[in-house]
Amino acid sequence: MFNQLDAPKTGETIATIKTTLGVMQARLFPEIVGEAAENFIELAKQGKYEGVPFHRVIIDFMIQGGDFTNRNGTGGHSAKGPGTNIGDKYDVRLTHLRGALSWAKTSSPNSIGSQFFIVHPESGTHFLDHPANGGPADGYSVFGQLYNGFDVLDAIANTKTDSSDRPREDILIESISIETFA
Repeated sequence: MFNQLDAPKTGETIATIKTTLGVMQARLFPEIVGEAAENFIELAKQGKYEGVPFHRVIIDFMIQGGDFTNRNGTGGHSAKGPGTNIGDKYDVRLTHLRGALSWAKTSSPNSIGSQFFIVHPESGTHFLDHPANGGPADGYSVFGQLYNGFDVLDAIANTKTDSSDRPREDILIESISIETFA
């Protein structure tokens, strides 16, 4: 039986997210949300996240990064190439718990590019989940779950920010490696 909070099992896809404040590791769920997880995997393999800042940090909500074109939350694109996006993918087994990796997007359907966020609060942010009777752009798509590095998540979330929620000092994603858990 699947549980989002389980430790990784042999054969599962994991991401190691190396930041300037430490390392976080996450299980990814391509077998559940398909393209939603594959997009992250491919962008990471393409090196798109290397040197990219967490440009938006809100304590007790989330940390957001992944804008590799403008580095400020206004850019990026899917792994398919410039000018492309993908659609939302939901599964009732995945929710916005502490440490969930989810896609940032606009209020339009099919607007997921490269920007993602990691949920910070202990209570999660379940209001971000796809509502049972929602439309194609309601809610956000969870594609992974941290299992290691919650201290790094807390350190990033607790950093000082300006009035636009941008960290006063850059916090960078140095690299994201994709591996099969052994």
